[in-house]
Amino acid sequence: MNEVQRPQIAAAVAGKGRNPRKAWTLLLVMMLIAAFVSACGHKAASEETTAAAEATPTVQQAAAETSPPKGNEQPIKIKHGFGETEVPAHPKRVAVFGLEDLMLSLEAPMVYAYDFKGYYLDDQIRKLNIPVSESAEFSPNLEAILSTSPDLIIVQQYSIDQKGYEELSKIAPTIAFAPGDWKSSIVEIGKALGLESKAQAVIQSNEDMLKQAQDTIIQAVGPEATVAFIRPSDKDLQLFFPSFNLVYTKLGLKPDASVAKFQQKAEDDWGINLSLEDLPSITADYVFAIYGGSIETEEEFQKSTQASTQIEKLQLWQSIPAVKNNQVFKVSPRHWMSSGPIAESREVDDVVQAVTGKH
Repeated sequence: MNEVQRPQIAAAVAGKGRNPRKAWTLLLVMMLIAAFVSACGHKAASEETTAAAEATPTVQQAAAETSPPKGNEQPIKIKHGFGETEVPAHPKRVAVFGLEDLMLSLEAPMVYAYDFKGYYLDDQIRKLNIPVSESAEFSPNLEAILSTSPDLIIVQQYSIDQKGYEELSKIAPTIAFAPGDWKSSIVEIGKALGLESKAQAVIQSNEDMLKQAQDTIIQAVGPEATVAFIRPSDKDLQLFFPSFNLVYTKLGLKPDASVAKFQQKAEDDWGINLSLEDLPSITADYVFAIYGGSIETEEEFQKSTQASTQIEKLQLWQSIPAVKNNQVFKVSPRHWMSSGPIAESREVDDVVQAVTGKH
């Protein structure tokens, strides 16, 4: 009952000179009218309140609209070979140069990749139907990468210098990793792509594979079998050291005594350049030999492979104990000289098959 209704009812009750019965009847009518008006007023007010509530977002709704989406959508800082770079969370368009092995192992999408006929990942990359370098030249093509509109670039560190890194960074945030320790690299790449658990799964799978291969080889040939990894040419001989390749340390084979001998003379930890006259000093039970390089064109690779037939005719070559025992195995530099879980799995398959006859 509002302030306007009150005096009207009071006057009806007072009603001097009127019939009391009529007065009470009038009073009753007025009270009914007042109740009806009051109810309508409450209903209108209620509807206005409801409409206002629907038009005004709640605190929770406002917070949801202004807060970042669930999950870490903030940029992420990644440490790499050229420093530390802020990269977008969950990048969708990633251009890659030289680290395709890691990306394929993570099953991560790419919009660009390094690839050419003869590259050890060529078949897998072609299936992705993405633009590729189409050249063995190990230097990123800025225009080709730019044309793919990447939101992140992942590059092999030794394919560029500081200036090259800065040029790539003008296209999109760029992170670069050296090929040597792929496990630490894949962890950082996994972090950048939101695939950290997948990166750990790849590492664990690799370690399980190496352990199984080691057990298989030791069971087949014992724990004392020795190995040497070489690259002969028609002019000289390269002998690789344990720091360069896992065949010496992860598969149950021991470095040949000649390896330690030449390590004492070497200035570098990757290996040493020797003369062909040093061939007979390699007394390993098993010798793995590559010819050519990992990123040669198909034509160059075939020339390097053909040259091996001339080397293998030399008396110096024939004097190697492993040659006499038919335990020298020619393997592809394309994955033996590359880094990553796919390259390692292929190398391990080569060694297990050569030493044990099993895949």
